[in-house]
Amino acid sequence: MTIRTILTCLLNESSASLLSEASATLARKFDAHLIGQHTFEAIVVYPGIAVHMTAPAYASFNAAQAEQAEAIEKVFRTVTDRIGVKAEWRAVDTGTALASDRMIESARTADMVVMTRPDRDYDRPDQRFALDQVVRDGGRPVLLVPETGLGETIGSHAVIAHAGTRESARAAFDLLPLLEPGATVRIVHVGDGKDELRDSAMTELSKSIARHGFDVTMSHRSRHGKSVADTLLAAAREFGADVIAAGAYGHSRTYAFFLGATTGSLIRETDIPVLFSA
Repeated sequence: MTIRTILTCLLNESSASLLSEASATLARKFDAHLIGQHTFEAIVVYPGIAVHMTAPAYASFNAAQAEQAEAIEKVFRTVTDRIGVKAEWRAVDTGTALASDRMIESARTADMVVMTRPDRDYDRPDQRFALDQVVRDGGRPVLLVPETGLGETIGSHAVIAHAGTRESARAAFDLLPLLEPGATVRIVHVGDGKDELRDSAMTELSKSIARHGFDVTMSHRSRHGKSVADTLLAAAREFGADVIAAGAYGHSRTYAFFLGATTGSLIRETDIPVLFSA
């Protein structure tokens, strides 16, 4: 299976160029149809709470929304025209839904979604958890592009984060369409101590990936007091990885809130594109 439809969620003008460049580059690589989507902010009026907004205030709000959407569309079309890909622009009114709900609806009809990490300086309040929600509920792999963008290559040297979970298994196989023929792949497990069952699962996964024609190796990394994310990123940099595939949100939201989560740390700290699957 190859990638034929890519959705990029363009939240603000600040990150529009970064995401347009990255997603258009991928669309050209796969001869894919690229959808650029921006959501209009909705004014939510809660039952039982009196809210009065004058007609000029509504008009000003709507004009600001339209102006931002037009600016983002201009960036998107300029980049896609220059790179020469099949591109579609969508400006979507959220209505009474959340911005992430509209993104999820579109994500579920795409092969892959391209986003970047949250930016509290530029994201609207209703957008700040969009990446989290699309990864959790979109049902499609999400490629997180860091501020440095894609490297000179993507899919030539890949790291798969192996955790023995459903999510990490999905990530490993969601990665395959991104890989170049004959790509080198390293499966990395971060943990302390030996686990024969885990080692057996890694070996079987490496054999399965290798049957697709890739050069696969395995690596065990101890944390030595560091976080899983830091250890994984260090292993990926050492390998020269141009993409990491990782299962996302393998624990509940409550666990993540009280104990922290590898997914959140990867989102905040990575300087390498990460393909998340949940």
